[in-house]
Amino acid sequence: MTNRFSLLVATFTWLGVLTPSHLYGQDKDRAYLFYVASESEDQVTVVRFDVVRGLSREKIINVGNLPAEMEAPHGIFMDPDGEHWYLTLGHGFPFGYLLKYETGVDTVVATVELGMFPSTVAVPSFGGLALAVNSDFHGDMVPSSVSVVDLESMTEIARTETCTMPHGSRFSPDGLKHYSTCMMDDQLVEIDVVTLGVSRRLDLRTGTLVGDGVRHGTADMSTRTGGMLGGDSQVCSPTWAAPTPDGSRVYVACNKGNEVLEVDAERFQITRRFDVPGAPYNAAVTPDGSKLVVTQKGAGAVSVWDLVSGERMGLIENTRRVTHGVIVSPDSRFAFVTVEGIGGEPGTVEAIDLQTIQRVDAIDVGKQAGGITFWRTNPIEN
Repeated sequence: MTNRFSLLVATFTWLGVLTPSHLYGQDKDRAYLFYVASESEDQVTVVRFDVVRGLSREKIINVGNLPAEMEAPHGIFMDPDGEHWYLTLGHGFPFGYLLKYETGVDTVVATVELGMFPSTVAVPSFGGLALAVNSDFHGDMVPSSVSVVDLESMTEIARTETCTMPHGSRFSPDGLKHYSTCMMDDQLVEIDVVTLGVSRRLDLRTGTLVGDGVRHGTADMSTRTGGMLGGDSQVCSPTWAAPTPDGSRVYVACNKGNEVLEVDAERFQITRRFDVPGAPYNAAVTPDGSKLVVTQKGAGAVSVWDLVSGERMGLIENTRRVTHGVIVSPDSRFAFVTVEGIGGEPGTVEAIDLQTIQRVDAIDVGKQAGGITFWRTNPIEN
């Protein structure tokens, strides 16, 4: 009888019939809540996941101030204390903005103008500052910058020039170093949070330090129009950098080079390369430091990697195309991934079990779902 029941469970699980509540009896005591930005809908959705109900939309927040203009909410990040969250609006006249929201009521409490198309944003572990990259996707091929915003007064206190088309915004665990990438210059850029200046640059094509300032335009023009979906192995076109929880390494997604690079954070040298075909775009290291989760934008897939062996643990095909953002729950149990969709399709959020390396649920949100940030874990009363 037991063997027969096990066979039925395995069969229905393979067919996708069983809901998460049947699969995770030991994880029924917690729910995960996070925010998702939809760039082509001017919406932010509060999403909840638990193993009994799966994914659910808890709230939809309309953002922006221009009824006739799509303002493109792109980057989103939660303050460490969870009391506020921050959102970049990429489209403006001509500049974009960073908005500060009060969590829960989800109303705007302050706004500050930034540079051309601010895309991704991050806040250090001690709070107080936000660094937003001004990607300038639609402007001329000129150097752009990272805006430094004081979050108490919501004023831009510095604008640090980095490179052409910067992207990705992540801090080291101690909050003292900030990492971004240069899509058009093939560099990993480190900013010293104390001086607010560039401290080091790593050429991702040669693996050497760049000592003579910004070196623009090393990638060809095709990277600008087609690099986000991959294709040229001789160009990295990096899109995100993901530090490890101990700060010892940084993983860089080479979107056009179809690989992820492991960088020793102390020596600023490339130490390993992961072959990731399908235009790797974003990446996140699990809080326990054991796994790397990579979104593959061109392949419409997510891969999970064992960081000890360097081997791929699994590949999950997404329900739609153009995979974008990823976060991992604080307990390293689940990854939550955004998928943009194409044409008139809605965006999608997918939940991935990092033990079984399988998708356990998916839910539609606004069009072109991209930015995603974790809010909190709630206990569930039995």
